[in-house]
Amino acid sequence: MPLILTDQMIREATKVALELHIAFTSVLELPCVKDRRAATLAIELGVGRMTCQRIVKISKSPQGSNGTSPPGPELLANLPGVNGLRQFLDAVVKAGVSQKQLAAAYAAVDAFDSFLREIDQSQTAFASALLLHQQGSDPDRQRARREDLFDAASVVTGQSAETTISMMAIRPRPTDTKTFEQIVIRGYAGMRASGSAMPIRLPINMAYTDFRNVTGEEAARQPQKLVEEFCTRPLPTIDTRVIKSEHLAHIINPEHIPTGEPFDCFAMQNTEWTFKEVGRQVAIWLYIDYPTRHCTFDLHLHRSMDSTLETSADCHLWGTSLLAPPEDLWMTRFADQIQFTELGSGLESSASEAYSRQKELTLHLFKEHGWDPSEFVGYRCEMELPVWRSAVCLIMTGR
Repeated sequence: MPLILTDQMIREATKVALELHIAFTSVLELPCVKDRRAATLAIELGVGRMTCQRIVKISKSPQGSNGTSPPGPELLANLPGVNGLRQFLDAVVKAGVSQKQLAAAYAAVDAFDSFLREIDQSQTAFASALLLHQQGSDPDRQRARREDLFDAASVVTGQSAETTISMMAIRPRPTDTKTFEQIVIRGYAGMRASGSAMPIRLPINMAYTDFRNVTGEEAARQPQKLVEEFCTRPLPTIDTRVIKSEHLAHIINPEHIPTGEPFDCFAMQNTEWTFKEVGRQVAIWLYIDYPTRHCTFDLHLHRSMDSTLETSADCHLWGTSLLAPPEDLWMTRFADQIQFTELGSGLESSASEAYSRQKELTLHLFKEHGWDPSEFVGYRCEMELPVWRSAVCLIMTGR
C-alpha cells in the first residue's frame, strides 16, 4: 500500500531535490563531463547509459538558477537511485576529479539516502506515493472529481442549483444580553428540478450553542416569506409543514416552472434567540441539501458582538453527529474546500462572482428591516462544487 505523504515529507523531499539539483548541475560543468552526450559518458565513465541519461537531463531542465522555478520533489523520482548516483560520482573520481570537488554532490546523495530511510520507502515506492499526493492535492483534479460527483448527484436526485445562498445578520437586543435578533435570506439561483423530483426544501439555518441544539423554546422563528423581487416568475408557492412540532419545513413547489428550466427562489425569515445559557461557542450550520455548483454563506455580526467573538469556518459531513463536541468534529471534516473571507464593515465587499445580485440581495436584507449595515462586520464562506450532503459551519468563539 503506497505511503500517504505528509506536507512535512513533501517539504523535506523538495529540500533534498534542490540540493541534488544544485550539486549535480555543478558536476555536469566539470571538464570531463561537460557537453557530453549520455551515450558518450556511459562509454567514457563505464556507467550505465540509462543512469547517464537521467543525470544529463538535469542540465536540460527548465528549472534551476536559469529557469522559472526551483526543482520540486518529482526530481527524486526522475533521478537514478542512490546507488546509481554514487556509482556515477565514483566514476567521475576515477576520471581524475578529486573527491573534495564532489563533496557537495556526495553529501546531497547521502541526504537523499537518509530521506528514503526516514520514510522507509524505496525510490520507486516514493515515486508512486508522490503521484498519488499530486493527484489528490491538485486543485484541478479535485475540482474535476467534484464535478463528476455533482453530475451524478444531480441525475440521482433530479435536482441541482447553480448557487446555494444563505445570508444572515445578527444583533443583540439592547434590553437583554441573552436575546439575539436574526434576519436571514436563504435560497437558490439557477435551481432545476425534474418532473418526478421532490419539491425543493428551504431549511432554516440550524443554530447551536456549545454544539447543543437551539430548541424551539429558545428560537422564536417567524414564517418564511418569499423575496419576490429576486424570485423567478411565475412565483413558486411555499408549503409549510410541521416536523416534530418544533421545526417548520418550508417547501417550494415549482409546479408552475417547466421541468428542468432553471429558476431562482429566495425566502426571508426573522428569528429571536433567547439562550437559557450562553456557551463558549455558538455555531450556525448551512446544510448542502442539493447538488450545487457554488455555495455562498454570509454572516454579518453586529460590531458589539464581533468585538468579543472570534469567527471561523469549517466544512463537515452532513448526516453524522454535528452535535459532537468540537474536539470530535475532525472525524467528519472535509479538507481544503472552503474559502473563508473577512468582508469587513458594511456591504462594500459583499458582491460575489457566483451570483450577480449578491450585493443587491444583501442590501435588501438590511433595508427591509431598517438595519444599518455600517454597524455590522461581515464574514463569508464560499465553496466551489461542495460535496453533496456536506455542511458549512460558521463558528463564533468568545475571545
